[in-house]
Amino acid sequence: MSLIQIERVCKQYVMGGETIRALDDVSLEIEQGEFVAIMGPSGSGKSTLMNIIGCLDMSDTGTYVLDGKAINLMKDWQLAEIRNRKIGFVFQSFNLLPRLSAYENVELPLIYRGMARKEREPLVLKALEAVDLVDRRKHLPSELSGGQQQRVAIARTLAGGPAIILADEPTGALDSKTGIEIMDIFTRLNDQGRTIIVITHDHQIAQQAKRVVKFRDGRLLESV
Repeated sequence: MSLIQIERVCKQYVMGGETIRALDDVSLEIEQGEFVAIMGPSGSGKSTLMNIIGCLDMSDTGTYVLDGKAINLMKDWQLAEIRNRKIGFVFQSFNLLPRLSAYENVELPLIYRGMARKEREPLVLKALEAVDLVDRRKHLPSELSGGQQQRVAIARTLAGGPAIILADEPTGALDSKTGIEIMDIFTRLNDQGRTIIVITHDHQIAQQAKRVVKFRDGRLLESV
């Protein structure tokens, strides 16, 4: 059984009195340990699909089964538990708290889990080590480059131990060289067994994944 099974999913919104079909009869399977890029232009539906995969939104019709469990049938608290334990998110804007150090930003989600300090510390240091930022752990976001800030955001996700990492345009605010370096980190994490799903409009970035899924106008065009 695939880790992610999406069958005939549809999602639509009403904007300015007009109905927009963000996802139109989409079916997709992703196996455990895959590195997949979901690629398409702005408005193609790729971010809507990511929100559904990440249990941030629900489809109007169709089914979504994650690790053998029907997401469509779950209550809000169950979805929150999955987001907290199983799925890690990385966004274009980093979403770091400016008054907290790199270490404290990575630590914060573990504090929210109620984890004791002696349990948190090795997880935070291991996550920072995975992105080569242990030596910058005391720096504030304003003292870090854009690429370093994104690495802190990745470390924050890693500290929670997610099986799946969803990255929405993770290189969009970075120059091309730094973007490739960020993708190299995802490649290493994938080599360690994590399932990586990257949303992007950049062909060069998408090509670093092991499979590319192309979207346009809410429809899956091809998966190669």
